[in-house]
Amino acid sequence: MPPSQPQAAPPATPGPSAPLPPNVERRRRLRQEKQRERLIQAWRLLVFTGSSAALAWILLSAGWNLRSIDQVRVSGSDKVGLDSVVRAGGLGFPLPLLSLQPGDLERRLKKELPVQSVSVHRRLLPPGLDIKLLDRRPIATATRNTAGGIERGMVDLEGFWMPLTEALEGDAPDSDVRVQGWMSSRRATIGKLLERRDQLGSPLEVILVAPDGDLSLRTASLGLVKLGSNAGLLDQQLTSVVELTRSLPPQLRGQSDSAIDLSDPSQPELQLPPPKEKNKEKASKS
Repeated sequence: MPPSQPQAAPPATPGPSAPLPPNVERRRRLRQEKQRERLIQAWRLLVFTGSSAALAWILLSAGWNLRSIDQVRVSGSDKVGLDSVVRAGGLGFPLPLLSLQPGDLERRLKKELPVQSVSVHRRLLPPGLDIKLLDRRPIATATRNTAGGIERGMVDLEGFWMPLTEALEGDAPDSDVRVQGWMSSRRATIGKLLERRDQLGSPLEVILVAPDGDLSLRTASLGLVKLGSNAGLLDQQLTSVVELTRSLPPQLRGQSDSAIDLSDPSQPELQLPPPKEKNKEKASKS
């Protein structure tokens, strides 16, 4: 028999301690570094979140509370004091500072107090509440009809009613305008008229509110001007007042027994008194 051929030995494999190729070793190190970085970032996030939560709990439970009225500061008003603000705002102590909504408190105080504006700011360090008030200033004298008769008072620039007891002693209105028959439903329109009282081409003297809500005004040049009840036409009506003040002949304006109807500002109507009958005059003389 022919001699058997020797078989080739299998290729040698690297042992456990054999070094890895450079590119494989580099990828392995990069994976390890990324894993380590993720663990570090996760740990940092956990520590930061826990610390923030603990600090927030401490501040909310102990630090950011109003414990007494002494932590409330009120400024800007000569008429309204701290006690009045606390009562009007419904503030009770202790009061969590972060649960207080400044906007809600501002609206409540403006509604309940004789002030023109309110600004509320929470103070975190040290915990406190700063409230700044702007007193209403009377702009015009006013009257309104009540169950007990005619009540006298004043109105501010926004048309809000001010009882005489709310005004400071000797605090006279800032204008000579009079408001007759004030009612709350016409408050906003009255405020706009007062705001534009110096832009009508002639001094505004009186704002009249009829029992049915119809508005009229009286200026030094035109006399009585009827506006009606449609507040949406007010800008057009006031523009017409200015134009008529410039263009209306002197003999047709300012008469005590005449009026200008601007309830439809696109069609102004001059309302003159009916002419007197000559026959009646002669009869009366005879």
